[in-house]
Amino acid sequence: MARLTQRDLQALMECLRETYAIRDLDAFAPHVIAALPKVVPADITAYNEVNPRRQRASWLWDPSDAVDPMTVTIFERHMHEHPLITRYSRIRDDQALKISDFLTRSQFHRLGLYHEFYRRFDVEHQMAFALPTAPPLIIGIALNRGRRDFTERDRLCLNLLRPHLIQAYRNAEAVTQLQQELAAFGQVMEALELGVIVLGRDGRVRLMTPRARQRLGDYFASPARGADRLPEDLRCWVRQQEALLADRSDMPPPRRALVVERDGKRLLVRLLTEPGRSLLLLEEQRPLRPTLFEPFGLTRREAEVLFWVTEGKTDWEIGVILGVSVRTVQKHVEHILSKLGTETRTAAAAWAQQLVWQGG
Repeated sequence: MARLTQRDLQALMECLRETYAIRDLDAFAPHVIAALPKVVPADITAYNEVNPRRQRASWLWDPSDAVDPMTVTIFERHMHEHPLITRYSRIRDDQALKISDFLTRSQFHRLGLYHEFYRRFDVEHQMAFALPTAPPLIIGIALNRGRRDFTERDRLCLNLLRPHLIQAYRNAEAVTQLQQELAAFGQVMEALELGVIVLGRDGRVRLMTPRARQRLGDYFASPARGADRLPEDLRCWVRQQEALLADRSDMPPPRRALVVERDGKRLLVRLLTEPGRSLLLLEEQRPLRPTLFEPFGLTRREAEVLFWVTEGKTDWEIGVILGVSVRTVQKHVEHILSKLGTETRTAAAAWAQQLVWQGG
């Protein structure tokens, strides 16, 4: 039975550390075919996606110029002759297999697959294994050599690596799905004029839409310490908000938006959290001005009253600001509600804010 040396184990562990790095599917394949020859030497390593039923194949090679891409049609024409593809089509084998497990070298040489395809690239020996996929698709990783065949030591190494590569492949699928979901989510938020930042469990930025990045630059003077970090002021605020919920000794106050004003503009930052992830929504608002409301049938004084209503002021406070009685303020509010067709001052304030969002 094949045994591994200490050097073999070190090579395997180094490959595993690289394999479990976070990658999406686009990065997974080139990484694997570049890393495997460090454990099992090969002249050419390939990542293949094969559909025997449709006679279709696609691949990625290392070295990248080892195989002429134009020969894919030759491979597709002869793939039914390949003993490993035939085997994987019938039995989803979970072990690394060699062509020489099924064919002698002379039998392999008699195949059109060898004459028309492998002979072009000086491939005489191959060992491969498959990743679990739904039939009829076969995802295979193949190592190819021109001189000596693969050994049982090589097979043992690949069999030890295979379950880890399967998990790494599933991780890459999950990362790709997350990227797609976040990208779609970001597109929706961008359409709604919202900037979006997604934070991981460690507080680092996992996704930031272009609009959010622009608003960070516009409203926060303190720079971020790296592309995956928030500006210092915003990072401190996020930590403060999270600490309020972490303190179980007292009921925390309602989580309010962070308001930042710069050059006559206002930014609202809202924090949403769930286990393992936080979401920052960055909404830019133009400061309300009473003149915005006059075109909608309000008098100048009614427009001023509505402005202060949207600022959260009470009737008494509005009266002090405008130098009128509380009763006068209440009459103005009644006229405002009637003209806007709303029933409450809260609804009137929401209408005013919506006017700002729609550009006045």
